[in-house]
Formats: sequence, C-alpha cells, structure tokens
Amino acid sequence: MRKLLLFPLVVILLLALTTPVYASVELEAKIGEEIDVTMKFRELNSTVYGLIKDEIENNETKILDTIRKNLEARNLPNVEYLWKPVYFNDTENSITVSFSLSGSDILNLTFSTDTMRQRFHVRTDWRKFELNLTDDFLLDFTEYFGKPLSDWNFEDEPYLAYYYNYTGTVPFDPICYFILPREATEVHVADDMETIVFELPPSLGESLLNSPFLILGIIIVAIIVSSLYRGVRKREEQGSES
Repeated sequence: MRKLLLFPLVVILLLALTTPVYASVELEAKIGEEIDVTMKFRELNSTVYGLIKDEIENNETKILDTIRKNLEARNLPNVEYLWKPVYFNDTENSITVSFSLSGSDILNLTFSTDTMRQRFHVRTDWRKFELNLTDDFLLDFTEYFGKPLSDWNFEDEPYLAYYYNYTGTVPFDPICYFILPREATEVHVADDMETIVFELPPSLGESLLNSPFLILGIIIVAIIVSSLYRGVRKREEQGSES
C-alpha cells in the first residue's frame, strides 16, 4: 500500500524536474532607412538567465555574428551591421539585445517616378537562423518564423506590422514582428514571399529635386541675376563715359 502511495509522488517529482523552462522570446524589427532589431528574452528562470548572461557577456556579438555568417553563406555580402549595448535586468531575469541592419542586399530604396514616392524593398529572410545560447537553450528561428510572409498576420493598429506567433511545442513563446512606418502605403509581400514592399512620401529635399517648380525657380532667379548684372554694368559704363 505504501508503494502505491509513493508511486504518484515519484511521477510528479520527475515531471517537475524534467519540465522545460518557460520563457518569452520576441524578435522585433522596425523598418526605416535601416532595420532596427530588438530581441527580448523574458520570464527566464534564474539558472537559464545566468547561463545566457554569461554566454553573451563572453561573446557579446554572437547573435549578430550568426546572422552575418548566414547571410554571407547565401551570397549576401552587402549588409552593414551595427551592434548596440545589451541590457540585462537582473530583477526580472530578462535580456534585451539590439542591433541594426542596412545595406543594399537587405534594404533597397528607389524613387518611383510614377507615384513620386520612395519605394522600399526589405528582405526578411535574415530572420531564419539557429542560435545556441546554452547547452539546453537552442533557438531555431527557421522553425519558428520560417513560414512565408503571406501566411503571417498583418495589423494596422497600433502600428503597421507583419507578425507571427509560433504555437508549436517548445518551452517558450516565440513571436516576431516586422514594423513598418505609419505613413507606409501600397504595402504588400513580393512574389518571393520574403520581401516586404511599401512606399513612403518623399522627403522635402527629394520633393524639391523632383519638382518642375525648382527648375522654373532656378530659371527665374538666373534671369533676375542676369538683369541686375546688366543694369550694374550699364550704369558703370555710363559713369565712365561721363
């Protein structure tokens, strides 16, 4: 009888010891003239938090180096990387990693003469990589966020964003956002299912450079300057003759 009572307790204890640690992993990419990326690790238990913190402190750019190697393996060398300081919150056992990506192989800007607007082509397949932060904490973003963007959700409040929340069997909650500028229009996913395309109003400088009124204004100013110059020369000639 005693053995029968002990058996359920042993099973409960084993389940408690082998249950994986739950955590929240959020990948957020804000798109502008560069892509500002933030990775947030939340709700880590103290043991896992300490291991990840030690790993990042010993190799701070490990995440960015992993992305760089993946892109170079895909023959995408024209990418610029900017690493930013890591923020550790020892009270909440959370870690925030930030960096930015830019360059023609990942973000291409053109000016559409048809719509007189900036057109953005933003590659998003850099999100597909594996990251082993500890022996027991492997992040497979290819699995979590590998679905084509056409299968992602799109929201327009409180901001324009494509997002995907992976619901497979993993010991944490992975979610990814690609956040677009609020002014973006003509938003769609390109035929490759990996590139976000949208348009933005041109900057003031671009508007002036592409405006016919600028050329007209230059011509008018040139005529005025020329007339003033001729008037000055004529007065000088009349003064010298007298």
